Amino acid sequence: MKEEKEEREKRIPECCRIQTRCGVLEGHLEGRLYCFRGIPYARAGRFQPPRAYKWEGVYRAERFGLSAMQSACRQPGEREKYGEDCLNLNLYVPADAFAAGKKLPAAVWLHGGAFQNGSGRDREGEGMIRNHAFLFVSVEYRLGALGYLYLGEALGEEYRHTGNNGTLDQLAALKWIHENIEAFGGDPDRVTVFGESAGAKSLGALFLRPEMKTYCAQTLMASGGWQSIRSEKTAVRIARMFLYEGKKQGYLQKPSDVLTMDADRLLSLQERLTDNPGNTCMFGPVADGAVLPRDWQERIERGDYWSGKAMVGSCLREMYFSGEQEDFVKKAPKIARFLFGDNARIAEADFAAWEEACLTRGAAPSERQKIEEWVRILSDDMYRAYSRRLAERLTQNGSQVWYYSFEYGTASHVLDQAMAFDHAAADDSQFPGLERGERENMAEILYEAFVRFFETGDPGAPAGIGWRPLCEEGNVMVFSGCPSLRPMKEQETLQDFPQSVFRLEE
Repeated sequence: MKEEKEEREKRIPECCRIQTRCGVLEGHLEGRLYCFRGIPYARAGRFQPPRAYKWEGVYRAERFGLSAMQSACRQPGEREKYGEDCLNLNLYVPADAFAAGKKLPAAVWLHGGAFQNGSGRDREGEGMIRNHAFLFVSVEYRLGALGYLYLGEALGEEYRHTGNNGTLDQLAALKWIHENIEAFGGDPDRVTVFGESAGAKSLGALFLRPEMKTYCAQTLMASGGWQSIRSEKTAVRIARMFLYEGKKQGYLQKPSDVLTMDADRLLSLQERLTDNPGNTCMFGPVADGAVLPRDWQERIERGDYWSGKAMVGSCLREMYFSGEQEDFVKKAPKIARFLFGDNARIAEADFAAWEEACLTRGAAPSERQKIEEWVRILSDDMYRAYSRRLAERLTQNGSQVWYYSFEYGTASHVLDQAMAFDHAAADDSQFPGLERGERENMAEILYEAFVRFFETGDPGAPAGIGWRPLCEEGNVMVFSGCPSLRPMKEQETLQDFPQSVFRLEE
């Protein structure tokens, strides 16, 4: 058997050509993977929906395509990596399995970054696939104002979709993958779409689209659910703020100038809009009645959304590093207002109620206790409550959901995914007092659970613990220094926030 494998590997050619529905793609062998980078899955004009793209001849997928316009453009020597023509994806195929004619599962990553930053190039095939047998795909999609600025009020019906251009890009990419993955040796019926933070929130919006039942069999979602879907009222308020800033800076004379203004100036306006201590909610999908239904919350109540197998989780102290700021307790209400908009008063009321309860018991809270409580409130209201709701709702509509809470090290925002896929175990600031070997072991436990889910639809027994979906046992997997299962608690998280985490409607 070993000799046959070695002989087969010798016969694997350095170049691989694939006939897709859009044209012929050429990839190259790097180690044990065929790498196809910068595949154009669609094209789109500014503020226009994506359209199908075909090419003539052979498209040599040798290098990354452009990433979406974002703040990283400002870094010296980086501008040429970013642009508006960014609708491309990267695809990595285990060459030996392809040569053997095996049909493999695929894992498709939607990157995070507050709908403003991030890139599919941040994770490559070798580091993701390692010694496993699945295809890995990473997707670029439009971000910030170019991806999520709602111009329906300012420019009319033709632009009502603009608050969801990023969502439409993601759908176009998933459609391309569904239609073409079999040519690369992938199984279109075994596609896991996964993401953390804005990537997971993107999936929450995509779940309301009927196509997802075809494009996605499984999902892995960390620190995100439905919370970033905002109303048209909120989206209109944000667009007015953006256009007002453009006029104030002398970049815009009338709203339609945004269609042709210099891209770097457009990015500078976006940065001005998000120049605050809680800028992660300014952009996101819009319940516009065109791309996403206005009655999305009612649809969630009645179970009218995607179902399948899912891993869902969040980190215990998502907002840990916010709490490390100087004078954090004084700053926390302002941070809450930027994070939550009109909903900030709920977070402030929760903190006031906690403080009053402490005083009623005759124990005035210390500064450290106040910091910890604000971190808990912000973490729950921003992320953890929504991950819990997602897990519960998916279970109610017949999905198998493996729900977890990551409570290791600082347990800060998406540290679970960063440990598993991004070598975060090397970051000493995340693991005070924990030895490197112990961290690496936790990273391996997480990686194997996630990848086993990609490959089999079941995370198995992480750290030797039998883990069943919520519909069977109702347990939460706790990834801590001593991983364990515990029953889902009635007060698992704060639950008083509305479905949309950010609102500007009053």
